[in-house]
Amino acid sequence: MRTVLYLAFKGIIRTGFQCYYKEIRMTHMERVPLDRAVMLLPNHQNALMDPLLYAALAKGKPYFLTRSDVFENRMLKWIFQGLRMMPIYRLRDGRETLSKNQEVFERCAHLFSRGEQLLLFPEANHNLRRQVRPLSKGYTRIIAQSYENNPEQDITIVPVGMNYQSAAQFPDRVALYFGQPFPTRMYWSDPNQELDFGPLRDRTHEAIAQVTTHIPTDVDYELWEQRLEENNTDFLDPVPVNALIGKGVLPEPKPLQKTCWLGPIWDVWFRAVNAPVWLPWHYIVRKKVPEPEFASTFRFLYCLLAFPVFYLLLTGCLLFLLPPAGVLSIVLLLFLHNLAYVKFR
Repeated sequence: MRTVLYLAFKGIIRTGFQCYYKEIRMTHMERVPLDRAVMLLPNHQNALMDPLLYAALAKGKPYFLTRSDVFENRMLKWIFQGLRMMPIYRLRDGRETLSKNQEVFERCAHLFSRGEQLLLFPEANHNLRRQVRPLSKGYTRIIAQSYENNPEQDITIVPVGMNYQSAAQFPDRVALYFGQPFPTRMYWSDPNQELDFGPLRDRTHEAIAQVTTHIPTDVDYELWEQRLEENNTDFLDPVPVNALIGKGVLPEPKPLQKTCWLGPIWDVWFRAVNAPVWLPWHYIVRKKVPEPEFASTFRFLYCLLAFPVFYLLLTGCLLFLLPPAGVLSIVLLLFLHNLAYVKFR
């Protein structure tokens, strides 16, 4: 039953992403080993969109660790459990909840002993900044627990870059960029039975920074981001972007280009023909978004639920006025129009 639920959710979410994103790239996904215990460690920019994207598009059936507070909503909890997600507890969730993490670590160690994949976000928080933040100790504690339980295994880390052209906007483009895997066994000291946390975190941070746009802390972040955006930088390919940043030469600002008048007109038309969906989003749901990092998550989940209902209700209403063939043609044309807007606007 759980397998059926997982495949159903994965298919729905995957289809939803194809209708939501203008472009989705999966770069070097062949680097993820499927024959051993793997810990996938992405940067974390875009709230729940980050784990949902990997859950929907990845090979195999990975497990996920995500912040515990998202499991408080019953509907989301049901969806996330169906996608093999597990809660991880942070200090902000209450000091008394931290003891629950030991049970989570033990479960992760058991999954690794079975050669499973586990994805978690080592930054332990999300932020829209194009910058890899300092890594927490959580993922190293899981690795240490796994080696304590099974000293003979070797856990492979795969760094993953979550790259968005403009994470909070719609429609957007996204790329998952997979780095070179590396073993963690070398950081485990058998005589002392301890993990060399510092070197492992340093290597992991460097590996993640190579697969996503990383503006270092020693430069003017706002100015660099502004210049990169002014030059229409393709943030979905982090290698040339990071090479440009590494040179330390700030790109020259480009003169503003005139915007084609067709774009704004299409925006108005899109909102008009989808008014029963757009109006509740704009005046009600959007205002409930708790922080900018959740804007895309709320929008995607809202569209995933609202548009199928809209198409069904529209079909039902039109059947009172037109023959079935005509109704089907109208609804299909509306769907294709909306898909064209996402892909080409």
